[in-house]
Amino acid sequence: MKSKFNIQSILSQFDKNLDKIIHEDIPILKKIKKQVISSGGKRIRPFSHYLFCQFLNVKDVSWLDVGSVAELIHAASLLHDDVVDNAPIRRGKPTIGASFGNKTAILAGDYLLACGISRLNALGNSELMEIFSQVLRDLSVSELLQMEWEKNPNITLKIYDQIIYGKTASLFGVCTEAAAILAKETKERRKEFRQFGVRLGKLFQKKDDCLDYFEDSKTSGKEFLKDFKNGLYTYPVLVLRSKLTLIEKRKLNQLFRKESRDTQDEKTILDLMAQKKIPNLLHQELEKEKNDLLVFLHQFPKSEERELFIEQLGRLT
Repeated sequence: MKSKFNIQSILSQFDKNLDKIIHEDIPILKKIKKQVISSGGKRIRPFSHYLFCQFLNVKDVSWLDVGSVAELIHAASLLHDDVVDNAPIRRGKPTIGASFGNKTAILAGDYLLACGISRLNALGNSELMEIFSQVLRDLSVSELLQMEWEKNPNITLKIYDQIIYGKTASLFGVCTEAAAILAKETKERRKEFRQFGVRLGKLFQKKDDCLDYFEDSKTSGKEFLKDFKNGLYTYPVLVLRSKLTLIEKRKLNQLFRKESRDTQDEKTILDLMAQKKIPNLLHQELEKEKNDLLVFLHQFPKSEERELFIEQLGRLT
């Protein structure tokens, strides 16, 4: 891997590798593979793995396969999520479920996982197999927890943290830890790299939750207040609830118990957020976490890769 690089070139390498890893045993899989790869996305997880391999001067060419497997796991989880959420659109395009049916989407997600695990197994690295297997368990547990608690007013910040750990943070942690494994770092150093990735993943998910309430659709690319309209208790709501009086909490719960929420309800929740200064509070929290992560990154020599990572991190607050 060269120190000078072109971002699009690296992302293109991942796309080409995904094309090789996902087999096409039947025609429907060819269509699904095309849709999965062309849907693109930011490839944040494999790119994080690549950058950490750069930081650690990894010579092992397995980095491309490892990053690709991480992206396959993420892609498979999205297929399953869209079925659970009955989502018709993903990144402005019809979901696999909308195009081919939910049963096909579930089986296609399973197939992507099988292709990824097969490639990972071919690398012959038991440590990589162990941490990626744990990610799959974490994903399953978090999805079950989310279904159990997403519209339950008794959900706590601790339960929310468990959900986002398995749903998002665990895979980020594996991407950074896997770089340390390829670099043959000690177990202690591996833990440090994993913890960085986990904290990054939690920061990423909390920021995503905040976008729903505090940024319009043009800026965020998400439907404004979509989580609220769906009655989901996401991070901003849980933080808000911790600042409310008993009477205010009852008012909040009434909003979420309704079958649907109208424009007046939207005004009510936004007014509550503003009154309790939740946007400022969350901004300060995310900014502090970002700065802590920056301290970790500054242990590495200044480079084009490190500055890029710092730039990406800056967008999370």
